[in-house]
Amino acid sequence: MKQLPTIYKKIQYALNDLPGEVAHKEMFPTRRVASEELKTAENYRISAVLALFYEEKSKTKLILTQRNDYKGSHGGQISFPGGKMEDWDDNTIATALRETHEEIGIPPSDIDVLGKLTDVYIPVSKFLVHPYIGFHQNVPEFVLSTREVKEVIPFDLELLLDESTLQKRPIKLSNGMILKDIPCFIIDDRIVWGATALMLNEIKIMLK
Repeated sequence: MKQLPTIYKKIQYALNDLPGEVAHKEMFPTRRVASEELKTAENYRISAVLALFYEEKSKTKLILTQRNDYKGSHGGQISFPGGKMEDWDDNTIATALRETHEEIGIPPSDIDVLGKLTDVYIPVSKFLVHPYIGFHQNVPEFVLSTREVKEVIPFDLELLLDESTLQKRPIKLSNGMILKDIPCFIIDDRIVWGATALMLNEIKIMLK
């Protein structure tokens, strides 16, 4: 592995002392955190996602994706690349890397995994999500899975650290229900909420 830029050394150090569910509560105060949900959860499934960073023109960028529209709890939402753990995955790191390759075309060999964030449980889909942070040594070449991904959304890390990006907005669910005053991040005019916002907030607090 090449010499890491300073920002990634900072991330590696911060991963040793995560803010954890304190960061989650700030973004979704109406829902119990994962450790509480799992006390009563049954038949939940394991998934993994990757928060992938890279450098471009002296800017640190982080990758989000927009899912294709489909019938289901997460259709059309903004998320990190990732998905369900399969039987042939050696571990959840392998799941995150495989899904990233399948969804946006980045080979696992091009990614250095720096560490793991705090798990997030999603009651509506019964997934316990294992989030990882990765670093791409170069500017990635994206090859999208047209079945799963509508768009790749790289954004400057400075946006996440800008306090004006954190807002509260009404959120319309796939069943038509509207949730009021939900904490979210506004990233390039897109609303990022739910599990992805919880993970983003942990990254934000780590870097602050």
